[in-house]
Amino acid sequence: MTSPSSSPHWLPDSRIMVAQLASGILEYARRTASGEAFRLPYPANLQLALDRLTLLAWHQEVSAPGSVMELLVLTQKPFREWGIRLPDADVDTDETLLAYGRPTVVCEELGRLRGDVEGELRENALMGAVLDRARAADAPSSYVAFRELLIRKSAITALDLDVRLAEPELALLAGEARQAYVEAPPEAAADGMVRTCGGCGGLLLPLDDDRTWACEDESCPAPGKAGEEHPASEGVRWLRRELRTFVTGPGRAELRIADAVAGRGVPVRLWPDFDTCDLSVFHERPWMVDVKAWRNPIRLARQLRDRLFTVPPEVERAFVVIGREQVKAHPRYVERLRKACPEVRPGRRVVAVSEAEFLRLVNQRVKAAA
Repeated sequence: MTSPSSSPHWLPDSRIMVAQLASGILEYARRTASGEAFRLPYPANLQLALDRLTLLAWHQEVSAPGSVMELLVLTQKPFREWGIRLPDADVDTDETLLAYGRPTVVCEELGRLRGDVEGELRENALMGAVLDRARAADAPSSYVAFRELLIRKSAITALDLDVRLAEPELALLAGEARQAYVEAPPEAAADGMVRTCGGCGGLLLPLDDDRTWACEDESCPAPGKAGEEHPASEGVRWLRRELRTFVTGPGRAELRIADAVAGRGVPVRLWPDFDTCDLSVFHERPWMVDVKAWRNPIRLARQLRDRLFTVPPEVERAFVVIGREQVKAHPRYVERLRKACPEVRPGRRVVAVSEAEFLRLVNQRVKAAA
């Protein structure tokens, strides 16, 4: 492999190229999911990524995709099968950007790092509007209810949504809640029914053979568990893609940890003071918790280096907590994260730990105070 010091100045940065490619795929998926016939041109990031990947291939004297469509076919393969080396890219060799024609969590995370600007702005604009309205009404319980709705109901019928939004705590944010959901895609219906996953509550979607149905959520705690079935005529709604990834995904761990802490008799608040953090544990000398559900610890490390939260002086300890699904998928997750992001190593103001380790630390403090 050519060393970075001997690489020509015109050679693209593979990390930026892959993130740009992910952004282009996310935009392409959004446009094709709108139900309207796709019209050229392709998203600019797709074409730019193809141009840069071609330069990398030329430099390595290997074949490159000949078109955007060939590039999209390539992105369904694991990175190890690309035939093009991607030095310094924030990816594992077994990861893919597309699976069964749909963007993966890997694609979401990479697009988040550089490029899915539109998706990030949509999420930030919606969550920002929710925060503004809840703050103006001094209604923290409405904000918590909104977050819980998105976590517990990533798929919901139109009638069920109407019923829930009539509840006092959610009525304030009914308009924003409706914006958070879109119509379930046509392929989610078969024989007039829409199937959901019992593990996460999201949709089951058909694989390539159109006979095998699978949960689309890669972090689902029980993807083989059957969930409710709804008549397609009831108008099933689905949480928007970026909200499923960055609100619902970590939200499952947030609720689970909050329940476990409360079960130990410890005071805990979800998204306190309008989302200053994910969890606040203990009243006296509180602990501050930010729960993360990123699939790849290296990508999370890059995000944390750019956006590590500020810890107020009254907080005794602060943690980045990695959900158990991510640790199960990558047993050395926390070790890799600490190595790539020294700011969250033991001894720092914010420390990265696993979900199990955090609960163990809570137990230690409870026992010490007994």
